[in-house]
Amino acid sequence: MPPTLDRHVVTAVLVAHDGARWLPETLKALLTQARPAQRVVIVDTGSRDRGPAVLAEVAGAGRILTLPRTTGYGEAIAEALRQDAASAPVPDDDPGNPRTEWVWLLHDDSAPAHDALAQLLRTAGTDPNIAVLGPKVRDWDDRRVLREVGVTVDAAGRRERGLDRDEFDQGQHDGVRDVLAVGSAGMLVRRDVWERLGGFDVEYGIFRDDLDLCWRVHAAGERVVTATDAVVYHAEASRRGVREIGMTAEHPARRDRRNALFTLLANQPLPAMLRAVVRNVWASLLHALYLVITKRPGAAREELRALADVLRDPGRLRRARAARADGRTRAHRSIRRFQPRWLVLRRAAEAAAEYLAAHEHEREEEDVTADEPGPIRRLLARPGVLLVLALAAVTVAAERSLLTAAGRLGGGALVPAWGGASDLWEQYLSGWHPVGLGTDAGSPPYVGVLAVLSTALFGKPWLVVSILLLGSVPLAGLTAYRASRLLITESPLTGRRARAAAGRRVPVAAVRAWFAAAYALLPAATGAIAGGRLGTAVVLVLLPLIGVYAARVYGFPRSEAARFDAATRHKRAGRAAWTVALLLAVATAFVPLVWLIAVLTAGMVWALLDRPGHRQGRRGVAIALAVPPLLMLPWATGLLLHPSRLLGEAGLHRRFEPATAADLLTLDPGGPGTPARWAVAGLLAVAVLALPLRSRRGSVLAGWLLAVFGLLVAVLTSAATVTKGADTAPAWPGVALIVAGAGVLLAAAAAVQRAAEVLAGKHVVYRAGGAAVLVAALTAPLLSAGLWVAGGAGGPLGKVDPDTVPLFLRAPGGPRTLVLHREPIGRVSYTIVRDDRPRLGESEVPVGGEAHERMDDLVAGLAAGREGDDGPALTRMGVQYLLVPYPRKDPITKVLDASPELTRLSRTGTFAVWRVQPTSARMMLLQGSTVTPLPAGRINARVQIPPGTGKRTMLLAEPADDGWKATLNGRELKGHTVDRWAQGYDIPPAGGEFELTRSMTMRHTWIVIQGIAVLLVVVLALPGAQADNLMFSGDRERRPHGRRGGRRDGRRGGRRGHRRANHARAPRELEAPPEPVKEPSPEEVS
Repeated sequence: MPPTLDRHVVTAVLVAHDGARWLPETLKALLTQARPAQRVVIVDTGSRDRGPAVLAEVAGAGRILTLPRTTGYGEAIAEALRQDAASAPVPDDDPGNPRTEWVWLLHDDSAPAHDALAQLLRTAGTDPNIAVLGPKVRDWDDRRVLREVGVTVDAAGRRERGLDRDEFDQGQHDGVRDVLAVGSAGMLVRRDVWERLGGFDVEYGIFRDDLDLCWRVHAAGERVVTATDAVVYHAEASRRGVREIGMTAEHPARRDRRNALFTLLANQPLPAMLRAVVRNVWASLLHALYLVITKRPGAAREELRALADVLRDPGRLRRARAARADGRTRAHRSIRRFQPRWLVLRRAAEAAAEYLAAHEHEREEEDVTADEPGPIRRLLARPGVLLVLALAAVTVAAERSLLTAAGRLGGGALVPAWGGASDLWEQYLSGWHPVGLGTDAGSPPYVGVLAVLSTALFGKPWLVVSILLLGSVPLAGLTAYRASRLLITESPLTGRRARAAAGRRVPVAAVRAWFAAAYALLPAATGAIAGGRLGTAVVLVLLPLIGVYAARVYGFPRSEAARFDAATRHKRAGRAAWTVALLLAVATAFVPLVWLIAVLTAGMVWALLDRPGHRQGRRGVAIALAVPPLLMLPWATGLLLHPSRLLGEAGLHRRFEPATAADLLTLDPGGPGTPARWAVAGLLAVAVLALPLRSRRGSVLAGWLLAVFGLLVAVLTSAATVTKGADTAPAWPGVALIVAGAGVLLAAAAAVQRAAEVLAGKHVVYRAGGAAVLVAALTAPLLSAGLWVAGGAGGPLGKVDPDTVPLFLRAPGGPRTLVLHREPIGRVSYTIVRDDRPRLGESEVPVGGEAHERMDDLVAGLAAGREGDDGPALTRMGVQYLLVPYPRKDPITKVLDASPELTRLSRTGTFAVWRVQPTSARMMLLQGSTVTPLPAGRINARVQIPPGTGKRTMLLAEPADDGWKATLNGRELKGHTVDRWAQGYDIPPAGGEFELTRSMTMRHTWIVIQGIAVLLVVVLALPGAQADNLMFSGDRERRPHGRRGGRRDGRRGGRRGHRRANHARAPRELEAPPEPVKEPSPEEVS
């Protein structure tokens, strides 16, 4: 034995707890060390298995220290070292030469290698400042796998080992190096340091006590190192949940997380501790939310309980910080180098890479020595990516005039997206909308959707609208390609057909790309962009996803469902139903007609496909159809009470050139931006040719059934007239024709696939016919793209100027402006504008009641030139200005010029403005015939009313209801109705401070309920987290992305090395897993 090892005295402490499964090998490894420990103390903490018998057979019943089952690991070590056996004299051949005492800690499920202790002591002899050493830890079952080479924690206390999941030990982490901490399994601690620091903190019980000790060792100025020449095989039974933890009844994850937080807060200086408290409160809340979303409510509960345990016991934390005060600041500076930075971002990136790797089809490599392409080349080699890039290029070319001009998008049906995300949130949460004459109706749900997306995109609503509208074509291509992977599958060829078709068959990916491109470039898609129809653009993107998940509800495609057992299929169908419900709710928020189409489609599916055994399918359809209206309450109630609103969509309802019958048959909804009829003639012809096909019969019939149904809905929709505010126009059949177009494509895809198969054959005539079908099918996306690029995204959509309306008409809280327009049929339409620019969602807010009946009468009198008190009446309704667009073309201009109660302020080619003589405002003080305007905000107001004489009335030019609350000098005023519609309050002569507020409790209650319901649906739609018994949520190992570890020497070298390692390891990986280690008998161990 080397003389350096002679000067070390080692006391080995083995703690056993229900470890009969591992004890025989652990005891044999301990007692047969190449350099044995001079003292061995064995502790059993109330084991209930054969563990005590095994220990008694090997060590003798009198040499086992038995402690209660509730004893923690640190307390067991402390009791063991207080025994006489732990301090028994050890013979010394050289009394004049000082010796070093060590404590070697072992678990009952940790078996050291034959030379583990010798290697640890050899490393300890290299530097007298080394106080704690840890071995390289490998897995008990698969002894090639690394489990630990030192540990650290991030700023949130999450354990980080710096290893990939199941990483093989190839020497890539070998070497002696300083670390933040080492695990207690195989830990070697200098005894003088152990006694000086008090060993493990017994209040930890189990978990993280090793981290706390190592942190205190750093504070004492000593070193903590890992010696990888020493190896210990560890089963991690307690951490993996293989055995019961007897010391406590609480969940192990709760104790682990609590001890992790306590270690951070107890060992950091005060400023760092305060930052850690704030950081970990938020981190725990967000982590708990993540656990709930991933369907682990139990783990989320334990996360929050652990946080509460630490925060509600400040006394323990104060005592611990006082005991650790010495060297804490120095240790904080020294160990910061061990703590990983940007760990959260790295984990997020690894999770995303893992998700992509899990969904990527494995590719067979014909030449294993060929250079592997980089990630960018692999990405660009995917057909779906190439398709999206091509559609994006076409979109940029077609929308060149919109992308290069300055300003926000507007025009047609699109309201410009002014303001930021906070404005959208304020509008959606508000219980009162100062639109027109005012209303307490809620904003449409799509405003909430845009608010969420705007928040995610840095608070930019205009960016969200631009992406959804201008980017709808490439986004629709992406979702349609995703759907085509399930709808369009490759038919296997066998025998001579396979050999004959080798090298000539059209790839199925090309057929999918054609399907997605033709769908994204349907006439309704380009027409929606030109007309500013945001709702149709959103439905265009979501419809393929709705179709995919709806098919999964009924177990389609069968080939995919057959890979799973019955329980998994039911779970997938249930998740698909909730996903359909969520997507359908979003689509319905933008275009309510989508829900009605879904109901009718579900009826057809039920009539055709429902069978007695399809109970899961019926339940899924019920969830998908019933949940969207519930998520959009109370707005959905208005749709049921006013069915005509089902025909509208997000935005304004402007007039357009309606489609003819021929247009509808060619999938053209009418209006600007749609291609010529003949652009889709080839697609329709291919769909007709698919009817006689015997193969894929089901797809053809389903496609044509969907197409006919969509055309029927389009015909009925285009025949209806919808009134929204002051706009009356036919309903736009774009969404119905998108459904019809999807059905035509589904039928045509069967013909295209058959043509591709025929083209791979040898028959010349058949091959010519197949080529003709393919050419005809390709004409639809190519001609649509070409015509779109050539004509540009022409139409009413464009960049708007925010200052087209005079600035004095847009004073917040100021008077209203009455916009008049005489239609060709003689009817005078009007719109009331107030405050700032028009906002998204305001046109969908329903208005009506006595106020509008009163305004209808006043507008009729103005248009007829009636003399009377129309001017003062307009003043009392808060109207100060009248505006007529394009006054030269509107005959009502002369009528207004002749009115003695109006004064014209300006006239241009685009508008003319008149002012009502009496001064008006949103809030006015009336005393007889005297009207005194008062300042007011958009909703609430606070104003000082001077003293006066006689009866005075505060007139609020808003519809009267119980939601308004007014106080004068803190005393509540009773409201009453003025002029049969407005809210009024009697003001006493003394005057005082008048304050007006609006109660929004009901609206906010609905929003909270809606938010909880949406979150619940999202949780139910997401896949559940896979069970992972290897670690708690606090532990982190990096998952491998195609590799098992190894060093990386440069970018290309790393890929080549990874490939060589994979091929070199392949034969070993194909071997049978290592046989379980045979448990020796106690006699063999002895």
